[in-house]
Amino acid sequence: MSKQSTYILLSFVCLLLVACSAERNNPLSKAYHNTTARYNGYFLAKEKLDAIEKGIQDQTVYDYNRPLPIFPPIDSATYKANAAELEDVIKKASFPIQYHQNSKWIDDSYLLIGKVRFYELNFPEAAQTFRYVNANGKDRHVKHEALVWLMRTFMKMGEMDNAQQVSEFLRKERLNRDNARELYLARAQYHLAQGDTAAVIENLDLSIPNFDKKDDQSRVRFSLARLYQEQGKRQEAYKHYSRILRRNPPYDLGFFSRLYLGQVSELSDAQDLNRIAGYYQKMLRDEKNTEYRDKIFYEMAVFERRQQHYDKALENLSQSLKTSGSLPNQKAYSYLLAGEIYFENLNKYDLAQAYYDSAVQVYPKQAREYEAVVERGNILTDFAKQYNTIQTQDSLQRLAQMSEAERLAFVQNLVQQEEDLRQQEQARLQENKKNNRRAPDRQNNSTLGNRNNSTAIGSSGNTGVFYFDNPAAMATARSEFVRRWGDRPLQDNWRLLSRGETAGQEEAVALEQPAEATIETEEALAARLQTQIDAYLQNIPATTLAIQQSEKMVEDAMFRLANIYAQKLNDQERATATYEQFLKRFPRSEYAAETYYSLYLIYSRTGNELKDVYYSKIKQEYPNTTYAMLVDDPNFLSKNALDNIKAHALYDSAYTHYEQGNYPLATALLSELNRQYPMNDIPDKAAFLGAMITARSEKPQTLREQLLQFKARYPSSPLIPRVEQLLSRYSELESKQQLRQDAPAPPVAQKTDDRTPEQKVSTRIALASARERSQPNKQAIPNTSVTQPETNVQSSDSSLSNVASETAGNDTSQVVTPIDTEKKETPDPLAYTSNPDTAYYFVLIYPEEHASFKDVATRYAKYNNTYFKNQSLEMESAPFETGKDMLVVRAFPDLKTAQGYNIKQKAPQSPIGKIRGVEFTTFVVSSANFQKLLQKKDLEAYLNYFRTNN
Repeated sequence: MSKQSTYILLSFVCLLLVACSAERNNPLSKAYHNTTARYNGYFLAKEKLDAIEKGIQDQTVYDYNRPLPIFPPIDSATYKANAAELEDVIKKASFPIQYHQNSKWIDDSYLLIGKVRFYELNFPEAAQTFRYVNANGKDRHVKHEALVWLMRTFMKMGEMDNAQQVSEFLRKERLNRDNARELYLARAQYHLAQGDTAAVIENLDLSIPNFDKKDDQSRVRFSLARLYQEQGKRQEAYKHYSRILRRNPPYDLGFFSRLYLGQVSELSDAQDLNRIAGYYQKMLRDEKNTEYRDKIFYEMAVFERRQQHYDKALENLSQSLKTSGSLPNQKAYSYLLAGEIYFENLNKYDLAQAYYDSAVQVYPKQAREYEAVVERGNILTDFAKQYNTIQTQDSLQRLAQMSEAERLAFVQNLVQQEEDLRQQEQARLQENKKNNRRAPDRQNNSTLGNRNNSTAIGSSGNTGVFYFDNPAAMATARSEFVRRWGDRPLQDNWRLLSRGETAGQEEAVALEQPAEATIETEEALAARLQTQIDAYLQNIPATTLAIQQSEKMVEDAMFRLANIYAQKLNDQERATATYEQFLKRFPRSEYAAETYYSLYLIYSRTGNELKDVYYSKIKQEYPNTTYAMLVDDPNFLSKNALDNIKAHALYDSAYTHYEQGNYPLATALLSELNRQYPMNDIPDKAAFLGAMITARSEKPQTLREQLLQFKARYPSSPLIPRVEQLLSRYSELESKQQLRQDAPAPPVAQKTDDRTPEQKVSTRIALASARERSQPNKQAIPNTSVTQPETNVQSSDSSLSNVASETAGNDTSQVVTPIDTEKKETPDPLAYTSNPDTAYYFVLIYPEEHASFKDVATRYAKYNNTYFKNQSLEMESAPFETGKDMLVVRAFPDLKTAQGYNIKQKAPQSPIGKIRGVEFTTFVVSSANFQKLLQKKDLEAYLNYFRTNN
């Protein structure tokens, strides 16, 4: 090598070493670090993360019966499957941060690390990383992307307020196409969590022009089309399905787009109907659609229902349920559609109940309509229970009217019929087991034959195909597993009862029995049948008391059945017939007044003159009931709502004084409640509290009489079990002669000190000075207490009053009597106090006619159910003053919790968080002060007092 070449090489090496320094900021150094950081670190990390994201996307199993997920779902299984690759992404992304700090790829590398933390489900660290990028990044596009991911992270953490704030901030920024697309998708996910379908559609629609990959765009279009279809906008759905098909989508996406295209097509004439029907038949014959046949039958059922061909629709659903397929949850949707047809179109509620029961067992719990399906299933289950009770008890009563010989012959014949059916079913199971034993042999022989014929293992036929490469076989096995055991996670001990057996458990257990059943002898068979006959005979109400109990069961069931028809199934014709049949059979029932009123309402809606008949019956036979008030004033309940709120506040105050042992004041408050608000909605709670006060202050005989009166007056109260417990305890103590004869000694109630801190200090100084003057030879005692030492006041009787204490909350056993040396003025009974209370309310005062507060109670019910479900909050609405209404949310256990709820009303997801330009007031108040506020109506005075004293 020449000297000149050596010099050039040494110069290049020196320049390279100079450029490698991270502290250098010259062009050569920047170029070196940017190039090295990008291609030795960031590029490799991004390529690997892109591959991981594509793998997650490809492994996602989509449920095409509903809109596709906006983002691929991630969970612990996803993280564990990609843990090593994700860790490698972090290592590669950390290289530029560690060795090339002056490169321009630092922000991008941190962003990749934040994404990895997101996929690792480490959301707090992911949020911290995205915040760092936004705060310290130099590239605005990278900062925007970090904020979009921060919004997604906040949603994963349940911090919807913060997610909304990020979204609002980005609304003011100018984003590139990629970030705009991801922001629209994130907003769609946010509104989906909020249940705002219109906003979801709007943001999905805005995202579509920003896609570069046609398959990703087609997935979003499919979700958009499904949402339009669910809302009945067939033309919009048709447009998006057509555009998907024009872009050569993946097979499954194209298949379902074609399938749904028939549902949103206009059916203008018979030619269109025949064309679509023929299209479904063509799809059934196509071998490529074998694994989707159950779905095709389902869509055919939807098509027939749309034409009101309900019998054909049910036939297609039956075929769908019999056919195995690879789609998740398809059987759940088929069960549900059959239930809807029987429920909504045919009004056959008993059959609808059976299908809804099956649907609930396998329906996806994450679906938005899951709760609605469960609710309707519960309604139909209640219907079936009442209906079967009536049928069963009527049948038993008919048997009771037979002679003994006829009754015995009837039961013997019934048991023999059941035994014949049992033997037939057993024979069928045995035959199925034999066929199952032969099946492996046939399969092995067939496989052997195929091998001899040199048939490849991967051939198109099912025989010889590896089981886990056969999606149809796997789907069939999974459907059978879900039917028997429920949709259980893949984990150990999945058979345990605590995991939750499904309705198919009994069948699964039956199939696990030994193949050869034990042969039953004639003597054993006769004994078993006789036992069954005796069991049936015992259930027949043969005595007068048993018949009365059976009639009571029919009475309760028939009344509830009529209410289900009228209030939950909206079948007014059957409701009317059931109500009238009920009155004919039970004219003196305890439910007669409510039945009259229900019939009055039904006939009033239809304009039937029979409403006057039931109006007269209510006014004549039940003049002092709520129903008599309602027939004269339909708004009676809404007008009485304010009285109910006041009654609740009085009850809360009375209960507080009861817990403090101040029984006279508690009794006085209950008397005031009954006197001022005789039509309140908590009479049983007030009566039970009165009984608890009696248990602590009166003779046991008085308590017993009061409890018996409670049972007679409120037979359906939920407090009846507690009353029964007290009566049982009374009888037990009376039998042991341990019942006290006198009333317990009344406790000394604690006197409330309403003085201000300044008054208390002045009193202490005055007392100390008085003691110094009266005891001049003794040293003054500093910090003299104004109360006597605590005195234990305990009853030596541990009988019934203690049971009441255990039932209604323990009483205070220690009381303090303050020394009152000052001459006080008579305190104002309506003065607000800062004493701790057992219940606090949130109150909203708003203009009654303003559009911003329309359906505010409904919105708060949804809000509380979403964000405060575990607190069991109740709501009541009532007029407050002229032009203003009041919404009360109760009850919070302490002031801090109530104030926290009040502060959260400023957040965007609150029902009033986005209201501007309207004057309204929110505040918290204790139950005692709330009662005073309702009487005084001095809102500003109370708010000033609360700000000063809290």
